[in-house]
Amino acid sequence: MNTKIGMVTTMGMKTNTSVNINNMNAGMSKNTVTRSDARARGRLSVLSLRALLVLYIYVLVKIILLKFHSLDLGFLWGQLLTGLQHPGLIAQQLHTGNLVPFWEISRSLRSLTDHTLLNLFGNVAIFIPLGILLGLMFKKEGMPGIKICICAFFLSLGLETAQLLFRIGQFDVDDILLNTAGGLLGFVIYRIHAGLMKPSPSVILVSEKERTP
Repeated sequence: MNTKIGMVTTMGMKTNTSVNINNMNAGMSKNTVTRSDARARGRLSVLSLRALLVLYIYVLVKIILLKFHSLDLGFLWGQLLTGLQHPGLIAQQLHTGNLVPFWEISRSLRSLTDHTLLNLFGNVAIFIPLGILLGLMFKKEGMPGIKICICAFFLSLGLETAQLLFRIGQFDVDDILLNTAGGLLGFVIYRIHAGLMKPSPSVILVSEKERTP
């Protein structure tokens, strides 16, 4: 009798152990799938951000360099060759631009016409999306604000230099400053939005308690 009871108890313990092991294996498999899904979503998110960044830079080139005109590589190549063969044309283009920081900004603030205000706020607003996109891409890296300012500065410098070399528009150092400020403002907007959307510690504790069996 005692032997039978012992056998039944042992079989019950083995059954419980098997059930627990199966539950653990199922939980581990579920966690593995969840991590894989998270990694896949992370990769998709990175690719989506990069695609948006490329599209955004194309729109910048279309607005700032091409002045909303269609891309004509033959015309651009001809402009570049002419400028390189006659450096005086580029020097003249540079002379008609602005190389003094805050000169155009202060002049625009003194006149305060619709055109000058549109130029000021437009140069800031057009780089706000860049700050938001780079904020999303640099959110796990250190000093993202400084990196975004550097990226905005060099992107704006590249566009202004392209205007000079292709002799389309004028080189303006104040545009670079305003564009950089726009990129930084976009990053600030992103950080404020991320801070508002972040759940409070009490909500996180409640969620963890609900998940605890």
